Amino acid sequence: MISARIAITGKGVELKWSELRYHHVETFSALFTSVTVFIWAVSLGTAVIAGPFGTYDTMMWPNRLVYWSVVISVGLVLGFSARATMRALLGPRMPLLFDIGAGLLVAVFLGPFIWGLRGWMDPMLAHSHLSMASTTLNTFLIVFGIFVLRRQIGAETPRAYLRPGENPESAPLPRIHRRLSTHSDAEVLRLSASDHFVEVATTAGVENLRLRLADAIEEMEPVKGLCTHRSHWVTMSAISHVAREGGGKMFVVLRNGDRVPVSRKYRPRLAEAGLIEPS
Repeated sequence: MISARIAITGKGVELKWSELRYHHVETFSALFTSVTVFIWAVSLGTAVIAGPFGTYDTMMWPNRLVYWSVVISVGLVLGFSARATMRALLGPRMPLLFDIGAGLLVAVFLGPFIWGLRGWMDPMLAHSHLSMASTTLNTFLIVFGIFVLRRQIGAETPRAYLRPGENPESAPLPRIHRRLSTHSDAEVLRLSASDHFVEVATTAGVENLRLRLADAIEEMEPVKGLCTHRSHWVTMSAISHVAREGGGKMFVVLRNGDRVPVSRKYRPRLAEAGLIEPS
């Protein structure tokens, strides 16, 4: 039996906290990737050289370096947290509301923080010279624009607010969701057979259904996935990476940390999917 980090307890508040925690872990796993570090460095260099929002005129470059280092770092952390929060609340539904909500979450915390930091660090401006409301509004507009840009370049799904003839809120869910007692719209990560039951791991937790694995897989259509073992099936979007251990053992590691075994019989399917090199 595969152990999951998040267990369904049957209480709505605890379920929501579990899903929120899961999405924070998943989102923050990319905080120190090379892409994020590159974005942080480029943003910092640009801010220090250009001195936006009047910082070029009122701060010397060492002050700008410290000021913008703090602002950009705190902004990144808040942005990651806002994205995780909205993923837990909305998932892929209502993308416009997702981006607006994420922008507001960041602005509510980052705007006052920038106002306080600028008044403290700027040698030529005091808090009385700055408007917290204006700073917060400008922060929201910038952050919202960043989330919109992320969606347009495919860094967030769905990649558009509304495709022609498509309503994201009415996209059909796999039939297996009808069997889940709670969080029926949570994303299914894997299916695992155990005796006469199927363990369904979702972004909200784990639930056992009295069902054959073959029938459960059939009810996952149109979600793409693959069998890694005669007792395990995973969704393609849930796969984080493939891990190998001594003795020729292989596992598919999911976004929630679950390790699903891969038997030799099913390894060609992983190769066909481009997850491993053909043997």
